[in-house]
Amino acid sequence: MKSSHLNMAGACLLALPLSSFADLGPIVITPTRTEQVQNNSSATVYVLNAEDLKASGASTTSELLRGIPGVQIDDLYGNGTEVTISVRGFSSTANANTLVLVNGRRLNYGDTAAPDLHHVFPKDIERIEVLVGSAGSLYGDQAVGGVINIITKKPVDSFHQISTRVGSFDYRGVDFSSSRRLTSSLAYRLSAGTFKADHYRDHNQEENTNFNGVLEYSEGANRLFFELQEIDNDLELPGAIIESELEDDRTQINSGFINDFRNEDISVYRLGYERDLGEHRFSIDATHRKTDADILQSFRNFPSPEPGFDDRENNSINPKLSGNLMASIGIPYVVGIDVEEVDYELEIPYDFFGPGITKSSNEQDVRSLYFQVNPQLTEMLQLTFGMRYSEVENKFTDEGSFGAFPNGIDVDDDVTVHELGLAYRLDEQTRLTARIDENFRFAKVNELALAGGGLLDTQTGESFELGIDMTRGNHQLIASIYRLDLEDEIEFDPTVPPFGENVNLDKTRRDGITLALSSQLGNDFILKTEVGLVDAKFESGFFEGNDISGVADKIAKLRGDYLINDYFTAYLEYTYSSPRYAQADNANEFGKIGSITVYNAGIGYQFKKWDVNFRINNLADEEYSEFVTDNGPPLGPAFQPSPERNFTFTASYRFE
Repeated sequence: MKSSHLNMAGACLLALPLSSFADLGPIVITPTRTEQVQNNSSATVYVLNAEDLKASGASTTSELLRGIPGVQIDDLYGNGTEVTISVRGFSSTANANTLVLVNGRRLNYGDTAAPDLHHVFPKDIERIEVLVGSAGSLYGDQAVGGVINIITKKPVDSFHQISTRVGSFDYRGVDFSSSRRLTSSLAYRLSAGTFKADHYRDHNQEENTNFNGVLEYSEGANRLFFELQEIDNDLELPGAIIESELEDDRTQINSGFINDFRNEDISVYRLGYERDLGEHRFSIDATHRKTDADILQSFRNFPSPEPGFDDRENNSINPKLSGNLMASIGIPYVVGIDVEEVDYELEIPYDFFGPGITKSSNEQDVRSLYFQVNPQLTEMLQLTFGMRYSEVENKFTDEGSFGAFPNGIDVDDDVTVHELGLAYRLDEQTRLTARIDENFRFAKVNELALAGGGLLDTQTGESFELGIDMTRGNHQLIASIYRLDLEDEIEFDPTVPPFGENVNLDKTRRDGITLALSSQLGNDFILKTEVGLVDAKFESGFFEGNDISGVADKIAKLRGDYLINDYFTAYLEYTYSSPRYAQADNANEFGKIGSITVYNAGIGYQFKKWDVNFRINNLADEEYSEFVTDNGPPLGPAFQPSPERNFTFTASYRFE
């Protein structure tokens, strides 16, 4: 991949709520894939710690991520079930350009489907680390806009907790958590829950059961763990509605979608081992994840004649070695191998131009070798240098009614990327950073089926950023600026007949600024402000100079937290998203969808073993749609309406 010379100035660094900055916690993992007491790398990492998560009042993990500068959340149904997470200016392919991890394990699938954020409950999360900016050298495929690492609670404390939640749209749920140290070396943590809800739209009922357990053994320099998760989720799919239907009844569905559903069973098994070797640590983990989904998915006005299926199997193994090469001068390092195998099968019947079927399969193998070093050049200056080599092999078959490759085709490629950065501390409260990172993403397993001949070039890019982070007393100010240039960006264009097509876009560029201010005003009030600006445009080709569709160029959040007394806390938050073109309207010909302004509020009560939270979303009863896509004439834009005013009430009791 060729590197370009970028000339920019600005800042890009750590934007933390004040409570997080005051108590960062003992470990930061994401910027180096190793444990460190603070972020000494040149990467930008936002940390939401346990206090921030609890104070948020959020009932879904996606709600926790709203407001982080540079992060755009588009919730398809408004319930956290299917969420697009964009970091630094992506829209329809955001999930393929943002890497989401749980304890370092990939939550993204090998296809373009949204990662299962709604299967990670806020009550199980210890903290969230968000690396904002590309991390192609350290994390590889899909780490284009950023990396979100959700770190769950460890089996440390001995306790049991039962919670119940009720809410709008007939939401009813209960869950149970337990953690206990069985011996000095053996401990467990488990979490189980179930909920049922009708949700905002007609024909959008959901039933979910979720079990997650971790068994951990530690003895001396050795640590062994086993993790199991089983999920059963049944969801009715309401489909999108056109503008005339939206104006008539926002909750309705088109008759073509009246029987659509997605019912999936997910199993995750993970085994890991760590051993300390003096100044070094060896670790290895292996994960098996299998998702079997039965689907009835229709085209508008053309109901699917029968259910199909969408089955995925992901297997990965990730050994790595980390530590200090020379403890006297400080050269932290990490070197490792990432191997992922994906087996994907899709079969969807339809009745559009007469009876037919979409049928494809792909076996994709991605193998990578990477390293990163962080030498301490002086007492105040630290260097980051990294490199990754990745190769991909696809064995792809497309044998449906419009199948281009009924006999199969092999699609292979490889790429090498680098990272270079500097972190300089002017003093204990001021840090400057400069970083350049090359990134990439391979075509996902389901993107070759509709690719105009079955071939897509590997997407490559380069990110450059500068930053400053200053803290003075009870105030923290962060300013940032970045540039992200991409070549052969992969995107789905639904306007290409008959069903749309995956294409390589012409050169694109995203210039952005982030600004965050956290202030503690007295002992009982904290004010937090986050702003993200991005100019996402085509740099060449037919759409040169046009905005990239689906991207809001301004996102802002203002939140105030007030400590009423020793038992009660309250908060009010304001979020704003500027007008944007509907997804796929890269020609910018249908005008922008209006801005979105939402107010949320909540109150929490904590006394002894009780923890109670009441949250109201969309306090002003705003009518809006976060997800809008352009289907071209004659239908025009299609909307997935977001919920109007709604509430959740949660009560938890903890006992030993």
